[in-house]
Amino acid sequence: MTDQRLDTLKAWLETFFDDADFVISKASDDASFRRYFRIERSNTTFIAMDAPPTKEDSAPFVQIATLLRNNKIHAPKIIEADLTQGFLLIEDLGSTTFLQALNHTFNLDLYKSAIDELIKIQAINPKNQDLKQYDDKLLNTEMQLLIDWYLDKNLNKNQQAQLHHIFKLLTDNALNSPQVFVHRDYHARNLMLSPANTLAVIDFQDAVIGSYTYDLCSLLKDAYFELKSTDIQTLLAYFYKQANIQINFKEFEKEFDLMGLQRHLKILGIFKRLSIRDGKHQYLEDIPLVKKYALQIANKYSEFSFLKEIL
Repeated sequence: MTDQRLDTLKAWLETFFDDADFVISKASDDASFRRYFRIERSNTTFIAMDAPPTKEDSAPFVQIATLLRNNKIHAPKIIEADLTQGFLLIEDLGSTTFLQALNHTFNLDLYKSAIDELIKIQAINPKNQDLKQYDDKLLNTEMQLLIDWYLDKNLNKNQQAQLHHIFKLLTDNALNSPQVFVHRDYHARNLMLSPANTLAVIDFQDAVIGSYTYDLCSLLKDAYFELKSTDIQTLLAYFYKQANIQINFKEFEKEFDLMGLQRHLKILGIFKRLSIRDGKHQYLEDIPLVKKYALQIANKYSEFSFLKEIL
């Protein structure tokens, strides 16, 4: 089958390099319509991003990569960009993700490094950055995905009312906590480990200004890697101390738990949608862990006990 986008990408690269002396191979896909290719040329490698402009806007990727790099966060350098065609040529950060570096085992030092990097990211001044707010509308639009894609379509009015009450509790929690730069997908597949053991961040194009616990939830309650509850507590305490959180620890922990619930209700809907709408059935394998996270919070806090029935 002809891949017109790939052919056009190759032609774009030939124009940029002024020749066709390179080798292109698939690097990765993600949950969006973006694709990534590794480009090898003269003992140097690059990553080419193919983001169809009718499906993906690459301008935020360029904007946020520049913002992160200006704040001494290791994000990929933008080498060339053609936003009209939806092509980017960027720095190759290697092929070892944080998840691969873990190698199925918990590594306290790696997680502390990721938290240290997150605290640096949260130190970015959120004002005048032209980033969207993680506001009431966006938070609820995300949680609506649970109803639209994951749950039984025959919810009665009482069930819908209870769900929307839960959505309001979760939205209030998110909006009434300190607002910072939020990567929005800060987890083990979106952190890269360099040969020098330094961390770099990718997949940050959906960044917003939102709750300071959001990215921490993404990291510690990862849809792709489960930590023991004792390890989560250790790392929560580490973040609490290093970030100099001013509220008491129990309040902080509840903010974290509720922010995580908002994220996991959204993810249940997204993973089901990826299968039904986009044919990406591999994400169904990750639903049981995400559902487990949600039910843990439903068991921990009585105001969310309804979720035990509905999920």
